[in-house]
Amino acid sequence: MGFWTKTWDWLTDVETKSSLPTARSAEDIRKDIIADQRIDLNAAVSAVYGCARVIAEGLALPPCYVTRDGEHAATHPLYYLLNASPNDLQTAYEFREMQGYHMALDGNAYSWLNRAPNGNILEILPLDPHYVQVVPTSSRLGTQVKYFVFGMEMPADEIWHQKGPATKDYTGLSMLDQARSAIKLARHQEEYGAKLFENGARPAGLLTTNGTLTPEQRADLKRSWEQQYSGTGNAHKTALLTGDFQYHPLGSTANEAQFIEARKFQIEEICRFFRVSPTKLFHNAGSQSYASVEQAHIAHDADTDAHWHTRFVQSANKTLLTQKERAKGYQIVLDNRDFLRGTAVERMQYYQIGRAIGVLSANEIREMEGFERSADPAADQLAPA
Repeated sequence: MGFWTKTWDWLTDVETKSSLPTARSAEDIRKDIIADQRIDLNAAVSAVYGCARVIAEGLALPPCYVTRDGEHAATHPLYYLLNASPNDLQTAYEFREMQGYHMALDGNAYSWLNRAPNGNILEILPLDPHYVQVVPTSSRLGTQVKYFVFGMEMPADEIWHQKGPATKDYTGLSMLDQARSAIKLARHQEEYGAKLFENGARPAGLLTTNGTLTPEQRADLKRSWEQQYSGTGNAHKTALLTGDFQYHPLGSTANEAQFIEARKFQIEEICRFFRVSPTKLFHNAGSQSYASVEQAHIAHDADTDAHWHTRFVQSANKTLLTQKERAKGYQIVLDNRDFLRGTAVERMQYYQIGRAIGVLSANEIREMEGFERSADPAADQLAPA
């Protein structure tokens, strides 16, 4: 009896639910989950890979914590999984980076939650979106979903489903599908450029003669010229002409300029689909000052990263924490304050003014800076206005 057959038995037998697999038995399921990990990064188009990488790294960088009433809940079972290592194969950064790639490209990120008999999550393993099928079922309670992994139905409470931008309530939109035409055009442009340079970029000039050549002579001349001077390996060689031949160099054409502009436009077009600032891909549309690039990066933090952070946090709180835990004040947070705020000088000026006019207490300032709350009772008091 195979592993999946055994797994099906305990998945479908409600009375034996207490015999859920332990962390050790997860080794078998891990082999099935990890063995065929793959996702089409469309690496042939650098702009697609670049946008996905910006989103993935932006999601992975901020530290993740479980808190309770503003304090770090280091004893909660999820704290280590989300802050340090969700499974034996990945760090927390690597896990969130992978989830970011999946959401950015496929529109969906799935993870298997290996639960203990008491319901606690022992580990979180990422699933390849290509092998997960979401089947909606309608009922009076609204849209319900069933999850099939490798063709086998899995309990919904053991699948963590994070969705990207969506027009349906049960699945996200694949940007690879939405931007298919733009990606295809960019790929064709790269292929065109590769062929252009492979064949010597463009005809550097024309050979003319006052005489008349036979078809055989023209074929021999063409073959000889291509062998000697065609291709990037033969670029800038000096041509030696014999007989009644003249060489006429060609200047740059408008088509070449249009090709470059078209490639620039496609980068911006792909960035629009992913909602990533072109400056994050080191692409500048014309001359830009340092100040304008800096403002573009700040805008990216608010317009792109903040949205993906919110998606992750809300999905994690909804799926990983129970309703009782949320009622007790437990919360999963991404501490992105270092990336979504101004300079240290600007923050200190803001805190100083807020403290002076009685808007902020010392503990509120400490929380915003990521520090533990002070036990001093005066730290919770507001200064007189």
